[in-house]
Amino acid sequence: MDSLVGLTGYIGVTFLLLGYFLLIIGQVKVTDTHHTMLNVLGALLVVITLHSGGAVPIFPTLVVWLLISVFGLYKHHIATAA
Repeated sequence: MDSLVGLTGYIGVTFLLLGYFLLIIGQVKVTDTHHTMLNVLGALLVVITLHSGGAVPIFPTLVVWLLISVFGLYKHHIATAA
């Protein structure tokens, strides 16, 4: 179980770093759904891992990161629907 939790965290961090890297090299824009989804999934997986392991200081940070990413998706969806 611990190895599955650890793997989940590494996948989450990979998503976060990949999203940032793609942004930096100009392959995605901040407003791209793919970029935001990498943030949402990455933050969610890291939050799950941290919650299981009890790493309290980073937990609230990533919960906020997740909420901001979800808000970004919502805002993008509203903007494209109008």
